[in-house]
Amino acid sequence: MAFLRKLSIRSQLLILATSTIIVILIIIFHTYSTMSGMITRSHEEYVNQTVSEIKKNVTSNKDVIYRLMRDVSYNEDVQSFLVENDALTRYDLYKKINKLLTSQKELKEGIMDIVISSTRSSGIDINGGNSYVSPMKQLIPPKVNAYYVGIQTFGNLYNSQNGLIFATTISYLKQGDLFNTDIGTVFFIISPKALVGEEEYNSKQTSTQIYLLDRDLKVITSNSQVKIGTQLPGITLKDSLAGDRMIEWKKKQYVMQSESLPDINGSILSMAPKDELLRDLLDIRRQELIILTLCLLGLAIPFMFIINNILRPLKKLIFFMTILKRGDLLKFKRRISLQGYMEISIMASELNSMLDEIDQLTQSLLETNTRLYSTELEKKKSELAFLRSQINPHFLYNTLEAITGIAVVEGQTQIKTMTRALSSIFRYSIKGAGVVSLDHEVKIIESYLQIQQIRFADRFSVHYDFTQEALAYIVPKMFLQPIVENAIYHGFEPTLKFGELWIKGYVDVQGTLIVTVVDNGLGIVADRLEEIRTSLSAPPSGILEEVEQKSIGLVNVNNRIKLMFGEECGIQIESTLDSGTQVQLTIAEKRGQDA
Repeated sequence: MAFLRKLSIRSQLLILATSTIIVILIIIFHTYSTMSGMITRSHEEYVNQTVSEIKKNVTSNKDVIYRLMRDVSYNEDVQSFLVENDALTRYDLYKKINKLLTSQKELKEGIMDIVISSTRSSGIDINGGNSYVSPMKQLIPPKVNAYYVGIQTFGNLYNSQNGLIFATTISYLKQGDLFNTDIGTVFFIISPKALVGEEEYNSKQTSTQIYLLDRDLKVITSNSQVKIGTQLPGITLKDSLAGDRMIEWKKKQYVMQSESLPDINGSILSMAPKDELLRDLLDIRRQELIILTLCLLGLAIPFMFIINNILRPLKKLIFFMTILKRGDLLKFKRRISLQGYMEISIMASELNSMLDEIDQLTQSLLETNTRLYSTELEKKKSELAFLRSQINPHFLYNTLEAITGIAVVEGQTQIKTMTRALSSIFRYSIKGAGVVSLDHEVKIIESYLQIQQIRFADRFSVHYDFTQEALAYIVPKMFLQPIVENAIYHGFEPTLKFGELWIKGYVDVQGTLIVTVVDNGLGIVADRLEEIRTSLSAPPSGILEEVEQKSIGLVNVNNRIKLMFGEECGIQIESTLDSGTQVQLTIAEKRGQDA
């Protein structure tokens, strides 16, 4: 078997897999074909034939019972007896009916009693069953023929046998006030064999248990020791109507089949023990075990050789890689030599080449890192020099505060207001996070508008309308200032009329913040409005570039909102020339907290 050591792993595994598949296919094919034939011949054919015979017998016997019941219910003496009030006449009719019932009973073997129950007076029976069946009249639907009522015990009557009860309502046939009204009920009490027949259907296959069940799952007859009139223990309605299935019953596995029996609204249930069903397959199973054992013995020798050829070099390779994993740089100088099949030899060669390359890359990395550290150091030095050349923001704050103080001393109220507002805006714009509450944003807008109202000599007024819920929302910093600035410079500045600016905010029913900035200024021409809407509908790039465009403020704010809160948010603009402009900003519910 030395040649196997030179084969690739793929070739060796193919040999093993092919051999295993062939063995499994032989076993599966042999077992499947044999078991299919045995199960079909010994179980399914028997059950299907037996069930068919039972159904045929039940249908035939019920038809006979129906005809006998119809003869009784349509009999003129019976109908006269049920409506007659004269006692003497009823007695004469009683004798005739008694002979009729006796003759009807003799026409069908298995009829234990016939009862005629009246809706007006006492009924007639042959063997005393009237007292048992009369209370069942309320269970019978109106206008039925040969209706199966159920199975009943009758005490000591009928040799203590259980009886099946069938009922037919009696309608009055003569013309008059009582025509077609129910005047009574005829009951037939029959033995189970009178319905199923006398055939011993357990003679072919004693291991399969067959039960004829009524609508209440009570046993009418069976080939087992279960008492007639009782329910199968451990079998529920769901189980009995489930069709072919495997169930566990009485701590054994059974193959169960069921078929409905419409004549009595019942079912026929067959149950075959799995072990008994497969007992004829023991010889086949023994043969298969012998074949499988011989095949495994034949595969054992090449299997062991192949496994050894695969594992021995791999174990050596794993041991060598474990040593390298410890991270000792001196161990990386070692190399491995493996003799074996093609793949393991290639792996050893490639591993050695990789270790050589690691040595080269390590040396190159050290040199590169040295250069990068030098470059980074120079860069940091340059940045430090640049920072030192910048004006300290605190110097600007202090300067604005100093101007404010001088304005107060000199009585220059407007200068004081403008410098203090400018100081607040400057500090707000460069400090803190990128998102703030709407309340803070509105305060900065108020400072900004103080400056603009002084600059424009109160040529416009400002109105604020915000709900408390809206003021608590998280929004991008400085998102309102460009909108308000556009309203002033493009709406109010080009015209001499007095302007009004409304800034509103509320939360809609979906929890979305809606902020609107409305002015009654100059408005926007249709072509320019369409250009602005097109730029707003363009997807955000994620980089807010400042370019010389009139709508750059709107575009930048729109892009910031979309990038932070989603594509469904952003800016919508409506404008009419000489009537004003409305800008609406939509922000999703507090998603800015995660931005």
